[in-house]
Amino acid sequence: VYDANDKAIGEVSNLVLAADGKATDVVIDVGGFLGMGEKPVALPLADVDILREAEGEDLRVYLSQTKEQLEAMPNFAG
Repeated sequence: VYDANDKAIGEVSNLVLAADGKATDVVIDVGGFLGMGEKPVALPLADVDILREAEGEDLRVYLSQTKEQLEAMPNFAG
């Protein structure tokens, strides 16, 4: 997951699905160090941009929020 300045700020850990099977939210792990102490937060799928690398298969998720804004959000307890 990247911010508007193309800086890595977290990683997608899960998707939240509605009863009809459609994804509604993206759970992003932010903060921590080497995979420990990360905080899961949920954002509506409509608030993220998912883009494929022009020359490759990598997908990137972009947010308008900063890492600090994500860390200030309540923990996702899904």
